[in-house]
Order: sequence, then structure tokens, then C-alpha cells
Amino acid sequence: MTKSEKTSFFAQFKNRCAGCSKVGLKMTKEHLFARWLIERAGTAMTGIRWLGRKWIPARAATIPLCAKCNTDFGKILEMPVSQIFEDLESDKGLSDAEAEILVRWLWKFEGLAWVFNNPDGTYTKKYTLAERVLRPIDEIRGLLVLAIGMIDKIDPSFGDVPMGIDSYNLHNAIFVAGVFLKVAIMVLLRDFAPMVPSEFSQYNLAEKPSELANAKLFYPKVGFFNDIEAVTKTLLVAKTLSSLHDDVYIKLRQI
Repeated sequence: MTKSEKTSFFAQFKNRCAGCSKVGLKMTKEHLFARWLIERAGTAMTGIRWLGRKWIPARAATIPLCAKCNTDFGKILEMPVSQIFEDLESDKGLSDAEAEILVRWLWKFEGLAWVFNNPDGTYTKKYTLAERVLRPIDEIRGLLVLAIGMIDKIDPSFGDVPMGIDSYNLHNAIFVAGVFLKVAIMVLLRDFAPMVPSEFSQYNLAEKPSELANAKLFYPKVGFFNDIEAVTKTLLVAKTLSSLHDDVYIKLRQI
């Protein structure tokens, strides 16, 4: 991306928050990858591909957000998710409430990528990105599956740990797939659960949170020998599942 292209790209978000879509607010810089994730992945000094072409340090990947969205994303999503990952990697399991937080956190990643690639588009017909990820999941909650495959070993040849999304949607705002640290993870509709590789354990979110919402109920298995296997298989199935979820959206125009 040339300097003029980059200037034009960010100018689109100078006066409009990528999270809540409000205009006229003072923008702040939201780190796409939170500090806790960068530190645990060891990617502070290694590069990531940014805006499709340029390799930059992970900490330099920022997105314009208003102060409220920036604060809320950190407090409501990043803080609890950092503990969720610690629990997963320590085999302490996941509760239904934590599963929802993890889904919404993944939607934030996918949503920010979508908004940046579609600056004039509508994220969903019902919600802004901020509304979608900061509020409890609506009536589609009971249709969702959270699939997680734990990774046994990290291959040392790359010098860091996986950290990123392996999916991209054209239309739907549901499917997400990626590998973070020692956790391969996907969010998908139950209809497509049979297509999830056997290395993943699957959890069906309850239609509505219950009195047992905070009980540790989901203990994902170690399904991958190393992170290379996890990234390869996740990336392979993500393309197909992204397309299938887009087809569902086009047909139903509801989700």
C-alpha cells in the first residue's frame, strides 16, 4: 500500500468510529492485538502482514475507535478473555457464560477486519459492530457452536506463537476461525458442525443463559500435535465454512 493509499484508507475512519459508526467523535487508537495477547504470543518484535501488504510490528497494528468503544472493548472483552485463555491452557475448562464472551471477542476481530474492508458497508442490518460484540448474544445464541482444539506443542522454528484469524466473510457476521496461542477456535452455526475437523471439541451454546451459566462445563481436548498442524487444518476448513455461512445469509437475509 502506497503512502497516498494508506492516507486515503485511514481518512475514511477519521471522523467515524469503526465500532459504533458515530461521527464527529475524537478518535483513539485501538490495538487490533491486545497487549496481553502480544506478550503471551511473543510477537512484540516479529512482524505481521497489515493492510494486505506491509509487514509491521504487532503493536503497530491499530484501528481508529472512539474513546468509549476502545474502553468498552478492553473492559468487557479483552480483560475476561485473557483469563479465559489462561483457564483453557491450564485445562480448567469453560463455562457457558465464558463461551459467549469468547464468541463475542472473536466477532470483534472478524468485525473490525470486515469494517475496514467495507468502509461504506453495513456490518449487520440490526447492529453496529460495537452493539453486536458488547451486548449479550440475541436469538441466534442457541444456533451457535464454539469449537476448540487445544495444541500440544509449539514448533520453535517460527520464534513465536500463532495469533490471528484465518477466516474472512463477505456477507455473514457469524463464522470465525483462527488460532491464538495454543488454542485453535471456531464459531459457526450448528448446521455445519459435522464439517468441523475431529481435532476440535464442540460446545453448543444454550439458547438462553441459565443458573448454571458460570459452571465449568466444557473441557476441550488436545487435538493437535503442534501449532503448524492446527493452523494448516483451521485455514483449510475456514475457506469452505466462510462460503457456506455467506450462502446462508444470502438465502435467509436474517443473520
